Amino acid sequence: MNPATAFSYKLSWEKRVLLVGGSEFRRNLRASLLRGHGLQVEVAHNIAEGRSLWQPNTYDWVLVDIRRQMPGEALEFCQQLKKADPRQQIAFLVGPPAYVSLNWPDEAITEDEREDLSKAFLAAA
Repeated sequence: MNPATAFSYKLSWEKRVLLVGGSEFRRNLRASLLRGHGLQVEVAHNIAEGRSLWQPNTYDWVLVDIRRQMPGEALEFCQQLKKADPRQQIAFLVGPPAYVSLNWPDEAITEDEREDLSKAFLAAA
């Protein structure tokens, strides 16, 4: 089973999802699709709103669109969730990784730094 199918299969058995960030169009589209599969979806426009909505043992999945967030802020948010509730399931909605750095958009990263940053996001999930 490929990872996307496995994620979809596992997600379909869960009840509550917190969808964080992304453009208004994408948030609405994603929320509509998830609700169409019987999931309860709450939407946070950004990480600050996601922090205010999130409570331990409330959401089965937190889906974070990191393309429109500061990567360092997104990583910190996910690390805080895992620290508060180690069982919290988190998935990242991502785009092209070439620009990503903890201080983006002020700086870009090299290929070697990208691998380290990817490992940090994997550990947070």
